[in-house]
Amino acid sequence: MSEYSTPAQEHEELLTIREAAAFLNVSAVSLRRWTDTGKLPCLRVGGRRERRFRARDLLAFTDGSGAENSTGASRTSSGTVLEGLLVDYGSHLCGMYESDLGRIKLAVPFLAEGLRQSDVCIVVASAEAQSQILSGLGAVVSDLGAAQSDGQLITSLGEPSGAQMYDYLEAQFIAATRGQDRSLRVVGDMAWSLDKGMGSDELRDFEMRFDQYLAHTYPVISLCQYDARRFSGVGLLGALKTHRDTFDFPLPRFLAN
Repeated sequence: MSEYSTPAQEHEELLTIREAAAFLNVSAVSLRRWTDTGKLPCLRVGGRRERRFRARDLLAFTDGSGAENSTGASRTSSGTVLEGLLVDYGSHLCGMYESDLGRIKLAVPFLAEGLRQSDVCIVVASAEAQSQILSGLGAVVSDLGAAQSDGQLITSLGEPSGAQMYDYLEAQFIAATRGQDRSLRVVGDMAWSLDKGMGSDELRDFEMRFDQYLAHTYPVISLCQYDARRFSGVGLLGALKTHRDTFDFPLPRFLAN
């Protein structure tokens, strides 16, 4: 149902119908239809009552999924559906984005579905990126605190070196799967490596080692996200080279605004 903005909502970032359509990867016509029928909330602003959308409403819609062409993630017996694509466990994928909204577009529905399916979910990101991802996740997951307390949702700010990061993840994978038939999901917002002072060569070596061993040995789907605002062209090229599984799918699905 459409609604009007309140003073408490004035400081919340609002998206135009064009921006919201790009976020959901659907047409503006679909958005108008969904808002007119009450399927998707929107705000009406200005004298022309133009539609504006809150990111948390789009995330909830994506996760719940009312969209005809769902951009969210859902579980199958062999993997998950991400951006409408069947992704098997054992996949190591690379996503790229250029805005804060793009950062959470794939990560939030991917993690939310994992929590609902009792996967162990690991988020490796800087404090700022973690805050945004967890805030988005909290909008669509009822008891995020319990998931963290129970060890189903694990967060890390990253380790000082690629070798230490590899060892950390290996230990988490071993602990999560020891004596249990359990799957895992990892979201790595890779700017953590820049915050730790890691160079491009060391990051590439870490990604290659992870790709060759951990990513394809354990029942894990790994989504490594690269912020195009912070990584150089060479760094982004290196990311693509170390995530070969990404090329099994249409690459535009893993590029966000």
